[in-house]
Amino acid sequence: MRPERELEATPRKVSRRPQPNRRAISVATREAILRAAEDEFAARGFGGARADAIAERAGVNKALPFYHFGSKARLYDEVLKRALGRLGEIVTHIEAREPAERLAFFVRDLSSYLAANPNWLKIITRELVDDGPRSRAIARRYLKPLVEASHARITRAIESGRMRAIDPLQAMISIAGEVIFYPLIAPFLEGLGMRKPLAAANRVKREEAVLTLLNAALRPPTPNTGKL
Repeated sequence: MRPERELEATPRKVSRRPQPNRRAISVATREAILRAAEDEFAARGFGGARADAIAERAGVNKALPFYHFGSKARLYDEVLKRALGRLGEIVTHIEAREPAERLAFFVRDLSSYLAANPNWLKIITRELVDDGPRSRAIARRYLKPLVEASHARITRAIESGRMRAIDPLQAMISIAGEVIFYPLIAPFLEGLGMRKPLAAANRVKREEAVLTLLNAALRPPTPNTGKL
């Protein structure tokens, strides 16, 4: 047996196998993988999603999705970043509007976004059912900055007298919840006889109903009666 020092000094064999180049993928292929991954995660959740199913949806080699992104967790993170990033754009977009218009634009923009991106609600709903700890991590990473920005905006509206004095977080829950709840119960609405609840005409009716309710609830009381 050779001495320990000699063993340590013996150079290790260097692998001649080429290292993975995760940048060697076209924009179109990357987009196809992300869209396929979004569909797969929405349909099966994080735990049930498979690389070969994502690859089949994207029309690529079965090893490519996880090979390019590094792991299922990183691919999932990229899908969430894209989906929740759009929510950030909506929140930022309404900042440029007049204060009196912001609620209407938020309700309509969020409603349109959910209609155009049905996978978002499916992914979030699965998160709430499947994995509480991961849901909390998602909230901290992606939603907390949006909530903090909205919290400050609502606080200013309350202080200026444009909104009823209400806990800003509870106001946000009520505003977003009124919009998010509708597409979640669309199958039940169809069962009750509503035709195509997610069609544009029905969504407009829902948006107007939500705005009527929220404006009535959030408007500050009149000085004389203490009532709306």
